[in-house]
Amino acid sequence: MIQETHVLTIDDDKGILAAYESILSPRKKNSLEDALMQLEMLHDEAVSDVESDENLIDFTLNQATSGLEGVAKLQKLHDNGISVPVCIVDMRMPNGIDGLETSLRLKLIDPHVHIIIATAYSDRSEKEILSCLKSNIYYVRKPFNSEEIYQLVYSLSISYEATKTINMLNTDLESRVEEEIEKNRQKDSLLLHQAKLAAMGEMIGNIAHQWRQPLNVISMLFQKVNRQYKHGTLSDEIVDSMLVQAMDTISHMSQTIDDFRGYFEPNKEKKEYSLSQVIEQSIGLVKSSFTLSNIIIENTIHDEITLCGYPEDLKQVLMNLLNNAKDAIKGNDIAEGCVEFYVEKMDEKNALISFQDNGGGIPIDTIEKIFEPYFTTKHKSQGTGIGLYMSKRIVEERIEGSISVSNNEAGACFKIIIPITNSAEG
Repeated sequence: MIQETHVLTIDDDKGILAAYESILSPRKKNSLEDALMQLEMLHDEAVSDVESDENLIDFTLNQATSGLEGVAKLQKLHDNGISVPVCIVDMRMPNGIDGLETSLRLKLIDPHVHIIIATAYSDRSEKEILSCLKSNIYYVRKPFNSEEIYQLVYSLSISYEATKTINMLNTDLESRVEEEIEKNRQKDSLLLHQAKLAAMGEMIGNIAHQWRQPLNVISMLFQKVNRQYKHGTLSDEIVDSMLVQAMDTISHMSQTIDDFRGYFEPNKEKKEYSLSQVIEQSIGLVKSSFTLSNIIIENTIHDEITLCGYPEDLKQVLMNLLNNAKDAIKGNDIAEGCVEFYVEKMDEKNALISFQDNGGGIPIDTIEKIFEPYFTTKHKSQGTGIGLYMSKRIVEERIEGSISVSNNEAGACFKIIIPITNSAEG
């Protein structure tokens, strides 16, 4: 729950700054937690009239009339341990630095800050601004809508806090994992456990990406209900309509959790499964985070292939390859990342999964060690060196296939050969 949220507004027009102060002055809003509790009551108890406690969201405004003054204010707040989730910046400021240079300096102080560009006319194109600032950039045109400004600042503040919490969880998870690996390096059972924990760190980030937009939708729905209730315009039809929207959104979120939970469930019995479906499910788990990293995923399937075995084991292998590819592409600053699945029957007994990326490839002097335990080309804070080792073991021992790696012109290419069987007894 947000008790106090700092916002920085930068504009050379004092009238605009006064407008921001009026728009973002403290007022009562339903917290996201209360909204979700109300939805649960609606779902479980079929309650038609919702009454909830309200919590004060206090936007503390920090204002500046120039880019240099704004940068100095953010630096001072940052030095005092105060986070500023959102900065609203005018693009055209005649004195000192313009909005783009101001935004670049703000992001040097806090790379995760959300920048809202508010301008009627800009000397810079949107393409140029996006190219320089990369992410967390939003536009509103002057004259702007007051409710639009409030909702955008409110939603981005929630997003900022959620991302910060996820990063803390990931950092804590990685720290614990390293301790366990160091203590139990010779214990084979710990390797599988560690692989799952490392994957869970990636999953937490993916869940955050998948849930951020639905949570914002639910938040806005309940703000609208609250506003219309206070103004006496809330009708049964409006409540029914918003309830349908909210329940559809929650159903989507619930399906997301089912998909992620299935990834971690142990495989107990062999079963027949579609190879293309497992690949598509694996892609679905990471698609949001790949899109945010500007990485496209291509999937070419020439033959519909049915396998018999443990689909979640294969999914774990594919997730390891996907996550490694994303790290390589981001680590080498590839502007337009791409990974590709290529699936075909080699013959009546074997299927081939070819997976390649454009992340620059594996150094020739280390490629032969890539499947060894604890070997990693990543920084120690990013990798434990067991993902590919466990992938090789799963492919060879659980799937009874083989996996190999080579470099092509753009990056690494993994080939997985899987035997085709026709029944669960096979």
